[in-house]
This record gives sequence, structure tokens and C-alpha cells, in this order.
Amino acid sequence: MGRPPRRLPCSPPPEHPLPPSEDVLRALAQVMAPLARLLLASGLDYTRLAAELKPLFIEQARLELLRSGQKDTDSAISLLSGVHRKDVREWRVNGLSGRIAQEMSISSQVFARWVQDPLYRDRRKRPKPLPRLGTAPSFETLARSVTQDIHPFTALTDLLRLGLVTVKTVKGQELIVPHQDGFVPPPGSRDLLELFGANLSDHAAAAVGNLLGQSPRLEQSVFAEGVTPESSRELGEL
Repeated sequence: MGRPPRRLPCSPPPEHPLPPSEDVLRALAQVMAPLARLLLASGLDYTRLAAELKPLFIEQARLELLRSGQKDTDSAISLLSGVHRKDVREWRVNGLSGRIAQEMSISSQVFARWVQDPLYRDRRKRPKPLPRLGTAPSFETLARSVTQDIHPFTALTDLLRLGLVTVKTVKGQELIVPHQDGFVPPPGSRDLLELFGANLSDHAAAAVGNLLGQSPRLEQSVFAEGVTPESSRELGEL
């Protein structure tokens, strides 16, 4: 007697109807248009992008299979992702080769904490000047609240390099004064690229989760007409 047929995986139906595939592609084309502009300006063509997308599709297909209780075999990953099975095998051996996953720099994290933590903000909820050394609130405690691995002086040096802070001496005490325009690194800098990736990734993750009917996440944009230059300046100070 032959073996009984294997039981087919039974995935629960989605709680919410998903948008049609063609509608998803049209929306994605809108998202990709400015990204394609950035890629071309950076000397990256379609072939290079496709090579970087391949391991991402494999990884996300594997996670989707595991979420639905299915086995993440090479065949299953290949079928779901559309990536050839030999490439899936190579991915298992070599990992996500070529994929770049940079975390935000320490200076980016320090300035972000400065902007967000009430301890380091003034009454107008803007980052306030801090003594360089001493107990909280000081720049020393701010930097150490982000990481213990990098000396606060190193983070300060990088922020000075980016032009995000200045050092003033008041009554014999060094004060680290942030530029009130916020964290806007120089055009073309790695710090600006890191913020771009982190911000866009978080925004996309929230939007996709909402589309797929997962736990609702706050994902907002503001559209307005007739905003005067004076109103824009007031909004920029909030």
C-alpha cells in the first residue's frame, strides 16, 4: 500500500479583503517613481535594484509561510516569491548577500532623543541648550542614554561636523546649543540617507499593516490649501 496523501495546509482566510493585485501595482508605481529618480541619480540601474530585491522577496516569503503555519521549503518559498529555486538554495547557504542594513548613526540617535525626550526639551517642546558635562539634563547624560559604547565627546564631535550644534561658553560653563531647525543633515550625507531609510520604512510598515488589517497603527499625512507663509512659519515652530 502506498503512503496516504499529505494533508494540505489550511491557512485561515484573511479577516479583511485585500486590494486587487493591479491596484496594488498602481499604488506601488506611485511610491517607486521618486525612488527610481534617487536610484538613477545615484548611478543604480534596474538590474542592480532587481538583484537587491531578490533576497528581500525570499526573506519576506519565508516569513509569510511561517506566519501561516506552513513549512518554509525551497519550493514553497520559490512558488510564493517567484524567485527561482536555485537562488533560494543559494540564499540559504550564503544568506542575504549584498544586502545593506545600516542602523542609524549614533549622532542621529542622540539628536533624535534630544528632540523627543521631555527631559531635554524646553517649554516650547524644542531641544534646549545643555551643559556639556554633569548630571541630567546634560549632553553627557543624553549621549549615554543612547549608548554606553561611544564616548559622548565622539557623538559631540560628529554633531559639530554635521553643523547641528554649536558650543558656547556661558559663565565659564560649556553649553551645547542645538540648531533649532531640527536634524537636517547636509544634502548627500550618509546621515540624511539613514534618516530617509528609517523614516520611509516605518511609514511604509504602518501603511502596509493597516492595508492588511493588522493592529491599526497611526499613519498620517496632512493636506491643506491656502496656507500663508506666516502660517507655515508658525507650523514649523511647533
